[in-house]
Amino acid sequence: MARVGALGVVLFWSASMIWIIAHDVVPRWTARDVPRFRVGDWLTEDLLRSQARIEDKYGHRIGTVWSEYRRGQSRLSRSDVIWLESLALVPMQLRIHIRSEFTAEGDLDEFNLQVFGAGRRVELVCENFSGHLAFRLWVGERDQFFKVDASSLGMVGDVFRPFPTLPEIEVGQSWRIYVVNPLAALSGIGSKMIPMLATVTRTERLPTDEGSAECFVLETERARAWVDQHGIVLRQEMDLPVGGTLAIIAEPFDDRLRDRVLSQELDSGDWNL
Repeated sequence: MARVGALGVVLFWSASMIWIIAHDVVPRWTARDVPRFRVGDWLTEDLLRSQARIEDKYGHRIGTVWSEYRRGQSRLSRSDVIWLESLALVPMQLRIHIRSEFTAEGDLDEFNLQVFGAGRRVELVCENFSGHLAFRLWVGERDQFFKVDASSLGMVGDVFRPFPTLPEIEVGQSWRIYVVNPLAALSGIGSKMIPMLATVTRTERLPTDEGSAECFVLETERARAWVDQHGIVLRQEMDLPVGGTLAIIAEPFDDRLRDRVLSQELDSGDWNL
């Protein structure tokens, strides 16, 4: 049971990443002065593929995130691979696959999330029904349903990537962000979503592997992000209830590392993929 609970924590953290993807395409800002972005307004060639490393509070690399967009005439697709080499709550390697489909207006329409390496079925699916995101979660033989009013959530994040691509922001802007509370989601006690107020507080230069970059700084009660002039989030941090602070740091796309991760055979629990 402890192992199932730990896997559930990781699942809900990663599943909330899907919700932030929807706002990567069309952010549902609660602040009036933040514009909405339609498909094509922000998705340049530089943003079609991205990679970020995940570091723990000691600066040790514990995982990698890859994201790729594919544009169609009336749809936008995104695939994500999250590779977790080690995590305090889950002493095993996990690979998470996410497939997302969006409408031409940038609204999340459906997605499928699968976890490999758990030794049992771990899957989350979602479909958009009349403004509600309807979720179904399987962990082993157990499943549960829940739904969320997509229009009332504002911006939704997760611990692996609290903020999406954020083009055309300015100092002084402020909006509401919600982060999934995995412990409440598992136990059924308390709120599943933690509301926070994100504010663009200032600009400052951020040292990176390729030199320093002028960045906007976003801050909430539990998260921080540094966003360059093109809207790329170069670094972000999330304070965890257990395990300290995670740092998610943009880095060049490594095809060979991604292919090596994808080639590894991980137990999926003998269920039909």
